[in-house]
Amino acid sequence: MKKIVLLFFTFLGICSCFSQELPEKKDSMIVLQSKNTNILPLKSDVVKTKEKISARIFPNPAKNKVEIEISGFEPGYIKLQLLTNTGKLVREEKRLVLTGNETIIFMFSEIAGLYYLLLKQGTQMLKNKLIIQ
Repeated sequence: MKKIVLLFFTFLGICSCFSQELPEKKDSMIVLQSKNTNILPLKSDVVKTKEKISARIFPNPAKNKVEIEISGFEPGYIKLQLLTNTGKLVREEKRLVLTGNETIIFMFSEIAGLYYLLLKQGTQMLKNKLIIQ
């Protein structure tokens, strides 16, 4: 019984770590502080070029799941929304991406028709057509 309780609490601890949101970066400033001086900001020499966000959905038309190959997103959470042709929200999920260039498997059970799949992260949004058979 003790092993089961220990296993349960270990599993809860792991799940709670994955459910926490990542802290957002404010900017690319590094702050150093010492006892003798005040706070001194130093700019980072790393220049980061932003890659244009894109997503490729396959198979399209789909039956009950699609694979979404994303690229150009920042590591963090991405909101996936499935909308009908009239704009009604049918399904919404929040997924954690670690590198920003990954493959996401999105499962659904909707009736056949034309849908739109929206991917949102911060101020960036990407919309793709999806046909469900």
